Amino acid sequence: MNTRIRELREQQGLRQDTLANFVGSSQQTISRIENGKCVPPVDLIVNIADYFKVTVDYILCLSDAKRNMEGQLQINKELDEFYDLVSTYKDLNNENRETITILLNRLREVQKEEELNC
Repeated sequence: MNTRIRELREQQGLRQDTLANFVGSSQQTISRIENGKCVPPVDLIVNIADYFKVTVDYILCLSDAKRNMEGQLQINKELDEFYDLVSTYKDLNNENRETITILLNRLREVQKEEELNC
C-alpha cells in the first residue's frame, strides 16, 4: 500500500502536503503511510482512492487493476471528450510531457486551494 500511494502521488507530481490537503490528512500522516510506519484508517484510504480515481483494492495492493468497470467507462467517456488534447500530448517528447504535467498539477493545486478558501 505504501508504494502504491507514493507511486500515484509522484506520477501526478504532488507533494505529500498537497495530497494531505486534498484528502483531509496531514503531511506527517502521508509520510508515515508511504514509509510503512502506519496503516491509514479506512476513511483515509477511501479518500485517497477517490482522489486518484482508483479502487481501494488497488491502493491496498489486492489488485493490479486500477479501475473498476464503472471507473473505466468514465475514463473512456473522458478520453472521447478530450481525444484531440490527448493526441497532441502523445505527440510531445518526454521533456515536454513532463513540463505539461508539472503545469497541469500546479494549476490543479491552485484551483483546489482557491476552492478551499471560498
